[in-house]
Amino acid sequence: MNKILNLLLYKLRNGEYFQFMSDFKNLLDVLTPAAIHSEAEFADFDAALTRLDDELRVDQGSVLTQEIQNIDLDRDNVWRAIDMRINATLLCTIQEETEAAKRLRRLFDLYGDIRRLSYNEETAGLTNLTGDLAKRENTGFVNTCGLNVWVSRLTELNEAFKAKQNERDTELANKNSGNVKAVRVDIDPLYQLMVERVNALVSLNMQTPEMENFIRELNQKIKTLENTLAAREGHASSGEEDNPVDPVVE
Repeated sequence: MNKILNLLLYKLRNGEYFQFMSDFKNLLDVLTPAAIHSEAEFADFDAALTRLDDELRVDQGSVLTQEIQNIDLDRDNVWRAIDMRINATLLCTIQEETEAAKRLRRLFDLYGDIRRLSYNEETAGLTNLTGDLAKRENTGFVNTCGLNVWVSRLTELNEAFKAKQNERDTELANKNSGNVKAVRVDIDPLYQLMVERVNALVSLNMQTPEMENFIRELNQKIKTLENTLAAREGHASSGEEDNPVDPVVE
């Protein structure tokens, strides 16, 4: 007898949580809440899920969020352009320029691929990198490689990113929403109760073919999430980080 698998809901990120609960709702709509004697609980669950959707849209709906993403892409592209220019200059065979490129290459390598960091870590890293490039001992190498304009542009974009992010934070702080955690606390017990009812019906051998299909499809989604969680925990234990995702207000 197949029952609904257990899923550690607290480990899910907000986007994953919302998507899973939406999938659960859609599957139960097909089965019908009446089939598991949970009409009232499903109504409460549906209302809470709508509230969660509203809360998650607080940040995603911000015009400033899109502006932040655009500036981040611009600064990533300028960083990449500088990185590529350094590599190209290493091949130019003009000794003065190749020596300057070697010095800059060593400096860049100290910071690694900054684009892979979270927003805040990337901002801090670029602040330090551009600060080092502006030091007296390095400005000559920057000029020799023809990078002074690009480095200035990278500095400007990083400062613009910080300013825009602060503006967005202020905007969100003044909104009476974003309480995602509180809504999740409301949803969790409703989900667990409906799962328990399905599993109880299975234990009593009262499942229908439609219910078996519901369980099979839901378990497949749970297994997919479990694989995602296992991969994430593997990255964390190895010291690796996922690519940054859009921040969600909680």
